[in-house]
Amino acid sequence: MNSNNQKNLKNVHKLYNGIPRELVLRIHKFTLKLRKEKGYGQRTIAKEIKEKFKVNFSENTVSGWIHRHIIPFGNEKTQFKPMPIPPKKYLYHLYIKKNVSASRIARKYKVSTIIVINWLIKCGIKPRTHTESMNTPNIKKELANLKLTKPTKKYKKLTWEKAYILGVLCGDGYIDKNFAKLEIRKDKEFIEEFIRCIKVVYGIAYHYYYYKKRNSYISNVNSRIICKDLLSYGKFGTKNWEVPKCILDSDNFLIKSSFMRGVYDSEGYVGKYVIALTSASKAAIKTICKLLNQLNIKHTIYKHNKYPLIVIKKKENLKLFKRLIGFTIKRKMERLR
Repeated sequence: MNSNNQKNLKNVHKLYNGIPRELVLRIHKFTLKLRKEKGYGQRTIAKEIKEKFKVNFSENTVSGWIHRHIIPFGNEKTQFKPMPIPPKKYLYHLYIKKNVSASRIARKYKVSTIIVINWLIKCGIKPRTHTESMNTPNIKKELANLKLTKPTKKYKKLTWEKAYILGVLCGDGYIDKNFAKLEIRKDKEFIEEFIRCIKVVYGIAYHYYYYKKRNSYISNVNSRIICKDLLSYGKFGTKNWEVPKCILDSDNFLIKSSFMRGVYDSEGYVGKYVIALTSASKAAIKTICKLLNQLNIKHTIYKHNKYPLIVIKKKENLKLFKRLIGFTIKRKMERLR
């Protein structure tokens, strides 16, 4: 071992402030035991170490042990031995012939992607640009597979959660063969209920994010399988959607009311003594009226600008709507109360 490596190895043993190696390993074992049995965080564990062993370990060190699974002195054997470069012929076969990405090669050899890129350059193999990488058959296949995320539950049955999803897609939601989307300006409880129902029906947890440019919250459901299932229930275009036949024909009261809640969460308006809903789809107005009739909720149709307006009024009808359908959106429910 040359003098530089001896100096570096000496520094490794000073990583823990000169505390003897055996003691450090004992403290590491004690830390993992506390974490497993007590569920303590780094701050509490650091205090326990000080009390039991009379030495100080920083919370950052303890955090590395319990969260990033760092093992004291675990890199001594390999820290100063660079990984040998694989044969040029093998790298060429993987990277050029098979279009394997640099990051995948890095995972195979347990090194960083930058190291693999340096290997390619040293072997005279030109690394792909980002655009070239995204257009390789392997990456295209991976991206396509992301859209084929398979549900983990049996999802064919029409449940009240699925009925709610369908109602939202008839209103504020959007769907095509590749993905479904909900974007709202406020009412986070609305988008949270939408993705909760997606998880209940399909077993996949999706999330939403804040889009500052439009001051809105967005959730994307990127699964062709889910979209294919939802599209099988009917049309969802702004001007041609209607209540799915299976909803109208269902004997399950919860399915009918949940679908209506999804529609009214999206498109419903609560005014003074009225609940109103309008749509550019004549088929939608017609079938929504049928569904209201099935629920014995009396209503009236008015002409509003270019489109018909369904209005529910009178105290007994508003009470019935509240009891049978209601709103997920808190501000609408408060106005209705």
